[in-house]
Amino acid sequence: MKKFVRVLTPAALCVLLCCTLVACGASSGASKNADPNTVTTKASGEYATGTHHAVVKVEGYDPFTIELYADYAPVTVANFCDLAQSGYYDGLKFYRIVEGFCLQGGTKGNSSAGNDATLPPIIGEFYENDVDNPLADEFRRGTVAMARTGVYNSAKTTFFITLATTENVSQSLDGQYAAFGCVMDGMDVVDRIVNQPRNMMTNKPKKDQIMVKVTVDTQGETYPEPDKLADPFGR
Repeated sequence: MKKFVRVLTPAALCVLLCCTLVACGASSGASKNADPNTVTTKASGEYATGTHHAVVKVEGYDPFTIELYADYAPVTVANFCDLAQSGYYDGLKFYRIVEGFCLQGGTKGNSSAGNDATLPPIIGEFYENDVDNPLADEFRRGTVAMARTGVYNSAKTTFFITLATTENVSQSLDGQYAAFGCVMDGMDVVDRIVNQPRNMMTNKPKKDQIMVKVTVDTQGETYPEPDKLADPFGR
């Protein structure tokens, strides 16, 4: 497996600043992995394997389809399925567009922080967190992954879709975020959303881009609710 070097390019701030803000008031010296006494570094339970599909319907557009790879990121897929099946994402927004980098959304919390304070986080399934996830080793156009704060085990609900296969994307994301799927159909729809006018200072679309419905086809598999981790900042 290749060795990753983190380079915080300006576009990376979409995921690690706009979702982060170092967890909104938490100490900037917080550990990337929170106190091991409060955060579990391994998930337990039986998670479904194989490839499944999620259909995302955004208001005003045709649906697009995401392939979910449980073999690579079982906890993350289970978390996404649990949220989608509960209706969590329905009515939420894609609230951030960074041209050439990512489309981000999916939280009932503070969009600037990118996390829902009412929910606990899940383990980060990626190389820098000592979790083997080949999908997260090489981000490409259409890769779907979980946003997080500066703490590795902090992803909750917010996800993003990468918009390009570039060195900038690779340096900013490879091995650092839990990729769990790819847009298999409808990337042109994602492009149309991204091309909407936005506030160039905040990267927020001027018109709300609302997820009307997110549905998951698990092809008969049963996904248990994923093991959740204690919020490292006690929110």
